[in-house]
Amino acid sequence: MEAENKNQIIKNLIKSIVDNPNNSDNYIKLANIYLADNEYDRAIGVYESLLQFESSNYIALTNLGSIYFCKYDFKKAINYYSRAASLDVDNFSVFYNLGNAYAELGDFKQSMSNYIKALNMDKNNYKVYSAIAMLYQDRENYEEALRYYEKALAIDNKVPENYINLAFILMKMSRNSEAAENFKKALSLDSDNFKYILFCANALSAAKNYTEANSYFDKIIKEKPKYYQSYLCYAISKYEQGNLDDAINLYQKAIEINPSAKNAYILLGNLYFSDKKYEEAAEVYKKVLEIEPADSNVYTLLGNTYVMLKDLRSAISLYKQAIDIDSDNDEIKLVYIEIVQEFIKNNTLDENTNNAA
Repeated sequence: MEAENKNQIIKNLIKSIVDNPNNSDNYIKLANIYLADNEYDRAIGVYESLLQFESSNYIALTNLGSIYFCKYDFKKAINYYSRAASLDVDNFSVFYNLGNAYAELGDFKQSMSNYIKALNMDKNNYKVYSAIAMLYQDRENYEEALRYYEKALAIDNKVPENYINLAFILMKMSRNSEAAENFKKALSLDSDNFKYILFCANALSAAKNYTEANSYFDKIIKEKPKYYQSYLCYAISKYEQGNLDDAINLYQKAIEINPSAKNAYILLGNLYFSDKKYEEAAEVYKKVLEIEPADSNVYTLLGNTYVMLKDLRSAISLYKQAIDIDSDNDEIKLVYIEIVQEFIKNNTLDENTNNAA
């Protein structure tokens, strides 16, 4: 719809509403135009005006519920959906949407109740089974989540997201080979989705099927050579395989791709630390602090590195800076106190030795 034509239609509808304020069709038409342009606040104003004289207008109630859901105002969404549900107790969409809104608020009982009502109206709707699976997944009840994802896939086995979600649950349960097979099924349905390729690689690596994992990692790097996350995941896998040089090169490649992102630096520093290359680790951690000088975790990592380098004075200073940033972190405080005590003890021993000499 051209802007000039649309504006004229809006003017005509507003005039019609003024001339005949009890004609609900004009309100609906006007609100639909605003919705098409994502002008939610204007659509809300129109629907609420309609409800002032026709409080049981089903379209207005359900659309207001959907608008407020999109605006993340789930309590208002529930209010309007509930009013709509009281008018039509056999409408699948309203109860399904109520279930979604309650799920967003973390109300498992109400969410499940509305999903069950929706299922009673349409037992072959895979979306409800998927939604219930996500409820259980959020509560870390993985067995039930698996059961409902499998029900969803039994109804429609062409939905890649269900394979993806099921696979992530299997990985949580350390069933990595099964997870990889489900990621592959998702990939077969959406072969251009490079994230699915990475998911396959990670699951295969977790299953220690490194040869096949490497083939997926190589594939994604070839197809998406600037995809930062793939280099991090591949580096982690290479480290697990014992190929430290390859892991270092991959982290360095990630840093070249995005030198302002800190994750590759931290992981590379951790690798050096684990390999007892403490000076190299310290240099990498320092680069992170140039990017993000208020990261208490990195001050702690750097402090740990200086402890291994026997430079307790520098370590104490770094732990102190970490505490200044994150004063609620009791773990850092305990390490700080321990290193301070060790520093005092060492200095006391040195003084006693010097005095004895």
